[in-house]
Amino acid sequence: MIHFSLSRFLKKKAKHLQTQETQQSLTRHHLRNSIIYAFIGLSVTACGIKKTRVDNASTPHVPTQLVNPALPGDNPDPSIIRVDNIYYATSTTNEWAPYFTIYKSTDLKNWKLVNHVFPEGFKDMKNQWGENNFWASELVYDSKQKRIYAYYTAHNRATKGNPGLQCGVAWIDADKIETGKFTDNGPVIIEDECGAIDAFELQHDGKIYAFWKNDGNGCGKESWIWKQEINESRTQLLGQKSKVFTNNQPWETGLVEGACFFSLGEYIYSLYSVGGCCDARCNYKTGIARTKDLSSGVWEKYANNPIMVSTNKWNCPGHGTVVKTADDRLFMLYHAFNKSYDVFVGREGVIEELIVGADGWPLLHNATVPNRPKSDLDFTDNFEKDSKLNLAWQWPSKATRPEMTFANGLSLAASDENHALGTFLGQYIKTVNFNIEAQVNPGDAKAGICLGGAIFKSKWPGELGGTGITASKEGLVVFDNFEGTYTELKSSKESLTGPAQLKMQISNDGKQIEFFYKKAGSDWVSLHRTEFLAAKYVPWGMGYRAGIVVKGNPSQKGLFSSFSIRNN
Repeated sequence: MIHFSLSRFLKKKAKHLQTQETQQSLTRHHLRNSIIYAFIGLSVTACGIKKTRVDNASTPHVPTQLVNPALPGDNPDPSIIRVDNIYYATSTTNEWAPYFTIYKSTDLKNWKLVNHVFPEGFKDMKNQWGENNFWASELVYDSKQKRIYAYYTAHNRATKGNPGLQCGVAWIDADKIETGKFTDNGPVIIEDECGAIDAFELQHDGKIYAFWKNDGNGCGKESWIWKQEINESRTQLLGQKSKVFTNNQPWETGLVEGACFFSLGEYIYSLYSVGGCCDARCNYKTGIARTKDLSSGVWEKYANNPIMVSTNKWNCPGHGTVVKTADDRLFMLYHAFNKSYDVFVGREGVIEELIVGADGWPLLHNATVPNRPKSDLDFTDNFEKDSKLNLAWQWPSKATRPEMTFANGLSLAASDENHALGTFLGQYIKTVNFNIEAQVNPGDAKAGICLGGAIFKSKWPGELGGTGITASKEGLVVFDNFEGTYTELKSSKESLTGPAQLKMQISNDGKQIEFFYKKAGSDWVSLHRTEFLAAKYVPWGMGYRAGIVVKGNPSQKGLFSSFSIRNN
């Protein structure tokens, strides 16, 4: 039970209400409830993990003015935990490797990518069991073991159809999460009929419970959130599974999924999502439910659900988790599409505070605005100073890590993979108006820059297509293979005997691309400009990737000196 001084809390809460950046957007209902909150005696555990209260004088205070998106770019289904005074977050990586990001923050405002659950992709998984659909990683801290566990979804390569969607668990000692490697337990939660996704853990009354969704909407059945006890090593479910709740109210369209659980006072609460999550037709919403007794199977849903819906700034918010700070505040990290970017960037990680009302329900104000400076979103990689690949880079999830070396630049092995696109390394875009630039040293392979998406009418969202510009000893080529066939849009026999700079300027909210090149000592030359059907090639559930590409035979290499993305 957590106890604190009422007078000190009232002073702190009053100051918080005066300074909170979004307070003017709160309704009178939420304002009244947040004041009454000061008189409610709380016993809080963040996502089911009980913690000893830490003296606020020795811990950093969470900044009142949060910055959103907290996790810019394609970071769906985010999860967050606190270990002492450090926060760690993870997110879905879908059809891209490495699998499952690990971010670090000390203030919920500034985040740094420090690791991945599976840095080498499927090679790091037990028996290399996962094939694709790398979804919904959830972090949990076991303070007794001092371990961090990562629940995650993947499709088992040995199982066809929806039953192949299974939930695995990996673990790492907490003090090694930033530099170490997770150990994979393999698939633990398996649904024979429709598959299992969106696993979540709650530690409660000395027991450990796993929750998940049976993916009924994927096989013509009902979708339910399920619960079952799990052992301490997170290798085996115990006893019998039981139903938690489903989408049974008029506003709860389509399906239920992405359920998070946390304890507050005498209740266990669940934030959950309903509807379509992942493309321009999405109608995602977030609701909340609670129970006093996990074993009863009786859940009360909030009368004023949904508590979070689309606004004029964010579209289809949901599927997140809750964390409690050292100064007893609750925050939810969830995903949403930035309406200024359509769905081209993907679902970004958004954070906001929950305020407990007079009736004890923790509520979201649903008025968060994008306020992260675009300068924060720029990326530069000087390959000539690198000794290993920056963690921001990704490759298609079914492929092995591309061969590369670092010696006065990045030497990347060529291929004719990805529908003849070549070897591709990319990273998620963060706006829809930006420049991609790289300096290459022309050789036998065609090396350059590329905007990657999905092949039109592709078999799966990770079937990579792209458009870009390359340079080689034979000259310059502007190419496109989004329709499944590699096509040269424009070529030039320009003599390139020294380093060349290449640029793609994406403008008109992602709907126009102009391709440039520049030789040493000269100005930029426009080689080609085209309208781009951004809505046609955006992958389901993901945003576009910007990166580098090398086309040729495997013995050939592309040599890159630098790469950058500048957001306009």
